[in-house]
Amino acid sequence: MECREAQRCAQAFLKDELDRRTAENFVEHVQACDECMEELTIEYLLLEGISRLENADDIDLNSELDERLDRVRRRKKRYSQLKAGLFLLVCVILCIYLL
Repeated sequence: MECREAQRCAQAFLKDELDRRTAENFVEHVQACDECMEELTIEYLLLEGISRLENADDIDLNSELDERLDRVRRRKKRYSQLKAGLFLLVCVILCIYLL
């Protein structure tokens, strides 16, 4: 994913509107690109900060953004593990069938 595409995806990511694959690509990009991570952080602070200030909620937005990014990374890891498990299961079934 390039920076322009990541910047277009930022608001959709913050609103949980990206599909799984796009969200994973987005997270990989912003973690590798300091400029895009800074833009994402600013958008998140503006989006959530204003809402929280209006409601007088406690604000720890940086850790909340980190948690969102971690959630996507964990989901990607689980998906990869599931694919590997399914592949192993198919191989076992195929071996049993051939024997």
